[in-house]
Parts: sequence; C-alpha cells; structure tokens
Amino acid sequence: MKRCSKLILIFILLISSCSESDDVNTSPNEENLIETINNLFPFTPNQNFEALYICARRNSNLEWYFNFHVDGTFDVLFTTDTNQDFSFRGNYTYINDQLTLRMDGGPAMPFPNGLNESSTVIMPQFGLVAAFATSEMVAICIGHGFNSRQPPRVNANYDCPNINIQAATDEDNAIELVHSAVPTEFPVLGSIFRQKETFVSGSANPIIRRGYGIYRQTGNEFYATFRIAEDFVDFAQSRLPFNVGNVGVPFDDFNVINGSIGANGQELIVEQLQPDEGPCVLR
Repeated sequence: MKRCSKLILIFILLISSCSESDDVNTSPNEENLIETINNLFPFTPNQNFEALYICARRNSNLEWYFNFHVDGTFDVLFTTDTNQDFSFRGNYTYINDQLTLRMDGGPAMPFPNGLNESSTVIMPQFGLVAAFATSEMVAICIGHGFNSRQPPRVNANYDCPNINIQAATDEDNAIELVHSAVPTEFPVLGSIFRQKETFVSGSANPIIRRGYGIYRQTGNEFYATFRIAEDFVDFAQSRLPFNVGNVGVPFDDFNVINGSIGANGQELIVEQLQPDEGPCVLR
C-alpha cells in the first residue's frame, strides 16, 4: 500500500485519491446505496464517540489527525517537516449539536495559545460524524470504533479476481481493512483502502487509482465509502472556513461499495466487482 503525497493529503482533505487521471464519475446507484446505509445506521447526535479524522488546518501544511475517544478526550497527532511524530491530549464536548475542542497552551504545545474551537458544520453519514469543520480546520473521518467485529488481522489485504473490462483491458483490485497509514502506524479501526489497477494492452504501465475510506458492518454484510471529502464539500457549501480547491472522488467506477465477509474473515464478496468471478481472498 502506497501513501499519497502530503500535498494531496492536505489539499484534497483526506487522502481521497492518488491516480494518474482526473476523469472520474459517480455511479448513479451510489445515492440509493448511501440512503440504504444511512437507514441501516441512523445517526444520533450529542454523544461521545470513537473516531479518527484527518484535518486540513488554516495556514498549515502539516498532516493533522484528531483521534476522538468515548471518554471525552482526543489526541492530536501530527508529523513535522523533519518527520518527527507527536501526540498531545485534549478534551471535547458534543452538546446541542456542536462539537467543542479544547487543549491547553504552552511553548511546547501544538497550539501555543491553546485550542478552543467549536464546529460550524457537522455532516452525519454511516451513523457517525463523517466530517466536520471549525473556524480553523476541515476534518474528514478515516476510521471509527463502531464495528463490533474486526478482520483477522491489521492490514488485512484481500486480492480480488481479475476483471476483463473489454478485449484489451483488464482490471485488478485489492481491498485492505484496518490500515495503519497514520503517524506511529497504529491500527485505524473501521478503515478501508482500495487499489485499482487497469491494464491496457500495449501500455507499459497500468493506470493506478487509490482511495481511503471507512466501512461499517451489520452481521456479515459490509458497506464502505471513499467519497466523504466530496460529499462534505457539497454538504457544507459556503460554511467551510477556507477554499479547499477541487475535491473529487478517487475512482472512476465505484466510490461506495457493499458486500459480505465470509469464511471467518478470509474472504470478501464485493457486489460492484463482479462477484460471480469469485471472492476477494485474504493474502
């Protein structure tokens, strides 16, 4: 698994994509699938939660991560320009449909004057706070603690059967559950990564697309999205604190997927990736 460049991580908000082409489309069935997902996982506001966010902050080029815990605390994690990883603890409240984040100040702290920010917009999706913004940052969920079941191991990487798109074009997909692509490499629960490689006869290199997202389970069924960043820009409209540029979806076919987990976590069936060809297999 390859991490996107820092510029994409910050400017596109959420490691949304690393691809060789910007021509992407949204499947017409995705809106119906999102509606099904939100019905399966209704959102209850004003409750503490376990979730990780990657954040773009005003006037900063660092990768910021805010890791919320159900006890009302959060960790701020970031990597400096000299590749040093740091973690600091703060606390939050979620009352009257507003998140408020606080952290003490000090010369050795990430916010010398302290942190006291409240959300200006919250987007619910998948039954959780999928994204939020304050006056100083935009935050996109990349993991959560809502799943009661976990894959057989961290970085559970599944190889999917090749798909023949047309006579001279083949596609290979890999799905990874619970990645660790954050500072200190800790497991990100509820996270999903997809890599799609399209091989065209006569071309020396495949077209590669990558995307990070979140997934949720109900029984053996799972649902995932790779388009939270784009959805949040559409949802928030003019309420974002700064211009985030053009935010697109990472894949040119499916950015919301669903399927089932079988064989005690050894297999994935992805409905959008020609399941008749067989399951994606843990490797």
